Amino acid sequence: MRILNIKKSITFLVFLAVSIFAGLHAQEIDSLLRLSEHYRTVNPDSAVIVARRALAKVDALNQPDIVARVYFNLGYAYYNRNDFELALEHFNKSLMLAEQSDNIQLQALVHNRIGNVYQLKSYYNQAIDEYKKALDYNYKIGNKVEIARTLVNIGTVFAITGNFSIALQYMLDALEIFEQSGETEGMAWTSLSISRLFSRLEINERALQYAENALNHYRRLNNQTGITLAQTELANIYYHTGMHDKALDLLGKVIDENSRTRNIHAQAANYLLKGIIYFDKKQYDESEYYLNLSLLLKQQVNDSIDMAKLNRYMGELELQKGNFAKGITLLNKALNDAQKQKITTDLRDIYHSLSNAERRKGNYLKAYEYFTNYSALKDSVNASQIAKLEMQYDFEKREKEQELISRQRDAMQQARLERQRMATLLISIALVLSLTLAAVVFRFYREKKRTNQILIQQNTEILRQKNEIENQKQEIEAQRDLAERQRDQIAEQQKQITDSIKYASRIQAAVLPRNQQISTLLRDHFVLYQPKNIVSGDFFWVTQLTDGRVAIAAADCTGHGVPGAFMSMLGITLLKELTATQNFENAADILFRLRRMVIASLNPAETDNDSHDGMDMGMLIVDRKQMVAHYAGAYFPLLLTRDSTLQAPPTHSNPILADGTTLYEIKGDKMPIGHHIIEERMFTNHTFAIFESDLFYLLSDGYSDQFGGPKNSKFMMVNLKKMLLDIHHLPLKTQQSILLEKFNEFKGNEKQVDDILIMGFRI
Repeated sequence: MRILNIKKSITFLVFLAVSIFAGLHAQEIDSLLRLSEHYRTVNPDSAVIVARRALAKVDALNQPDIVARVYFNLGYAYYNRNDFELALEHFNKSLMLAEQSDNIQLQALVHNRIGNVYQLKSYYNQAIDEYKKALDYNYKIGNKVEIARTLVNIGTVFAITGNFSIALQYMLDALEIFEQSGETEGMAWTSLSISRLFSRLEINERALQYAENALNHYRRLNNQTGITLAQTELANIYYHTGMHDKALDLLGKVIDENSRTRNIHAQAANYLLKGIIYFDKKQYDESEYYLNLSLLLKQQVNDSIDMAKLNRYMGELELQKGNFAKGITLLNKALNDAQKQKITTDLRDIYHSLSNAERRKGNYLKAYEYFTNYSALKDSVNASQIAKLEMQYDFEKREKEQELISRQRDAMQQARLERQRMATLLISIALVLSLTLAAVVFRFYREKKRTNQILIQQNTEILRQKNEIENQKQEIEAQRDLAERQRDQIAEQQKQITDSIKYASRIQAAVLPRNQQISTLLRDHFVLYQPKNIVSGDFFWVTQLTDGRVAIAAADCTGHGVPGAFMSMLGITLLKELTATQNFENAADILFRLRRMVIASLNPAETDNDSHDGMDMGMLIVDRKQMVAHYAGAYFPLLLTRDSTLQAPPTHSNPILADGTTLYEIKGDKMPIGHHIIEERMFTNHTFAIFESDLFYLLSDGYSDQFGGPKNSKFMMVNLKKMLLDIHHLPLKTQQSILLEKFNEFKGNEKQVDDILIMGFRI
């Protein structure tokens, strides 16, 4: 029995010694991990060495959580040292161990970091997948700060690939979470990400605002890495706003700091921006030096970020030297990089460079093809929607702040009323005491003087409290009056702006042809005219020319709302001036002369050949005596429904047949009334015979471009043509009602995306 007790004691002592040793060992590993985290940004090599020391000690532990942390820390150190393959290897080991121990918090962190690696390697789909896994885990454990951090990561990838609206929504959601949590570093990082997004969209004022906010946050935190990142973004914004010297000065400081921390990725980006600035300053030798230095560093760390931009500028340098073959080769290489990475803004700029290069070589067909791609991408970057999202966020934020202020004011007022009630109660008690004391005076005459002194003191205190209450009441009333004045002032300003735009719409309506005037020139007609924002960039025009022929036109000016309305007024004025003073052979002649007048009006000094303001238009001239029509279009088509037994127009495309009637489309030229890559080319004039039963349609693209329906997709021109063919036999006014009804039904709760104009008429 005694021997058994001795064995139990020895076993307990051994277990106790092992436990103490394991605890001390775990503490030592934890200290090494904290030291590695300290070195991570200031000296990545030291961070790797310390993390390896920790890894060498985990073999003595049977604790998967601690081992998983060590692998994560070592992977993070490799990540900061730009050894991405080693980083992925150790992150995956950490993830496997975290899954075994069901450590959801660590799994979320690892997925986030793996997403960072894929993002830097330009594997954007894999990066999004990893970020979404991290987001799911963070939602499970309710970690709001990590949720916001992951939202910013997702938004950054969407911004890189050109999905700007989605990117900004993710970032604004993250910023709101960081602000609610009081997480200053998160606010700084998110502000910097939003600044980069606005910089990509060339909304420089907003970009500067968010970059300065990020810099202020990082300075308060004394975070040198963050300060360097914010200063890098500020240098980029200074470049885009034309402050080249200021950008170069700031870049010098940033490059010194990145050299000190041996951040090769950042140095490569800095030298790329420096080369671009010298290119814009036409200092081509300096530009070539820094671009080659950036390329060398990127090759050193296998960095593919911004390679499309780097190759584009190196191609531009070769074009400056007259080396067209090498320059175009580099531009095509840049195009290939941008297409792989789906970077919309780079694609747009590369197409523009290729168009200019091919035009200088005399390859006008290729130049036109590249210019068409450039125009399509330029229109796809919808900065106005981004700005609207941000304004909506600011408004909601201000609304919440006002709601909080209102609740605080109500609470203060309630407290003041409570004090008033207490004061009234005290006064009542004091009066009762005074009456009681007065009765006692007769009985205690000797205490009269002392009692009176007490009453005087009490009355003084009551008066003081009463005055305080009255002052507080006056302060509340003054604050209420100020709030009411501010509310009335805002309402009045909004009313003035709305009234001004409505008055402008009446002016615009006054210059458009009246229904009575159109009825005297056309046998039957309808006009579906629905502006997006009170005033419209679309307009229609019907008049009788000096030789008796009738001219009918529909146009869509650049923009909509007030800018579009100004352009439409210019278009109507120039058309009236043309037709009142000159004779024309056909519709193409009118469009050609109108284009010259628009260009001269918008650019009288002929100093800006890159302006894209102008209008798209369809022009039909009808000779009712000869029963002949001339049509010319600037992007606009003419739709014509005709009995299928009658002669088809000589030039048409995409005919649709139904119940003995055919709808023909006569296409316009793919060039606007305004500046174009081939300035002096004549518009194509289409001449064809007309019949009394013919029904014509002139229309802008606002109806077919509307989003709606169950899949929130575009209505499309092919569906509009089918609908017109289905209803062509109905009276024109009935057609107008059906078109409007179908449009509202398809649009549903979606906003109208553009001005609407459809003219239907018989000659």
